[in-house]
Amino acid sequence: MSSGSFRIELEEVEAAASRIRSLVRELEPLAAEVEAAVRQVAPASYGTGPVGTALLGGGPGTVGLIGQQAQTLQGVHRFLGNSGRMAENLLLMCRQYREADGGHVAALKELIGSSGVPGLPAEAGTVPDGRGPSAPTRPAAV
Repeated sequence: MSSGSFRIELEEVEAAASRIRSLVRELEPLAAEVEAAVRQVAPASYGTGPVGTALLGGGPGTVGLIGQQAQTLQGVHRFLGNSGRMAENLLLMCRQYREADGGHVAALKELIGSSGVPGLPAEAGTVPDGRGPSAPTRPAAV
């Protein structure tokens, strides 16, 4: 897709989205391993002394180490979920742009074929490398 102000390289967006998706899939099991290791430590193992009480969040307005770990792990899972959804949305966007460009090309070919416009090159209605039509999407105003 292109315009006078910006250009979206679908191949680059698609490659980035695929890379994000593969990284999320790679990080999900590692996050699960960290979570399992954190959950193995029982609160009783911190003890009942002042340090143990501080680590457990015994003071007012503190969540303690266990609470902080839970919040951090929740954030990691939320980040991975959002990143995976973003990658899927980007891939969907690329597919929809390609479908729309294909529809524009078909409409242009029909328009060019039915109008018999002299002087248009044969490749005017083709899509180079799947990036979009090489001819304008709208006929010139008369």
